[in-house]
Amino acid sequence: MAAPQIRDTEAEGRIIVSGHQTDVGDALRTHATEQARRLSAKYFDGAEDITITFSPGGKGAGFGCNVRVHAAKGLFFDGHGEHSRNAYTAFASALERVAKQLRRQKRVMREDKPVNATKEGLF
Repeated sequence: MAAPQIRDTEAEGRIIVSGHQTDVGDALRTHATEQARRLSAKYFDGAEDITITFSPGGKGAGFGCNVRVHAAKGLFFDGHGEHSRNAYTAFASALERVAKQLRRQKRVMREDKPVNATKEGLF
């Protein structure tokens, strides 16, 4: 089992891609890192940490993927995806769940601003 690969730059947060009882190849690791970097840049101006863990799927069939994003102090988002044959699809499912949580949280934070033209126009 290979050690998890950690990518860390000053402009971006840390991205850790690892496998739990699963070997993560270079292509999958690169794909997951690029997608996580894209998601990080889109919401909250970059996440502090993103951890992606691939594992065997439930009941030993297929693949599972857990994605955990630490967006800011006290803000953690988790997503899990499974697929019977494809680790990429399991990852995409988990990442989409996290993206949905990030979109909702960003909307809530934006709507609670004291000056919101759309909100003021409704009342």
